[in-house]
Amino acid sequence: MNRKSHITITRTPKRSLALPLAVLLFVLTAAAFAHEGFEHVMGTVVKIADNVLTVKTSKGDVEVKLDGKTEITKNNHKAQRADLTPGVRVVVDVPEGAKDKIAHSVKIGVAPPAKGQI
Repeated sequence: MNRKSHITITRTPKRSLALPLAVLLFVLTAAAFAHEGFEHVMGTVVKIADNVLTVKTSKGDVEVKLDGKTEITKNNHKAQRADLTPGVRVVVDVPEGAKDKIAHSVKIGVAPPAKGQI
């Protein structure tokens, strides 16, 4: 009995760079539009006096004004101006190029759990 072995050779197609490049382009484009015309002031509250919020950032203190239209939130829920106490972490969105630095929104960060409460 003479058996012939049939071997089929298939070639794996070379991987195209199109998909990884498309994903990279999407990520970079999304990052560029993430600011949506706002400057982000990130840091901790130093003080709030009258309608001026002072935020300590890595580049120094930044003062922003609050008005009746400023949206203050914590955990995606409406918060109050009284929640802006010294030491609280915040992200303040101010329209880019605004000379008067009136905050569009203030997002209050969630404090990390105290030691031993994890």
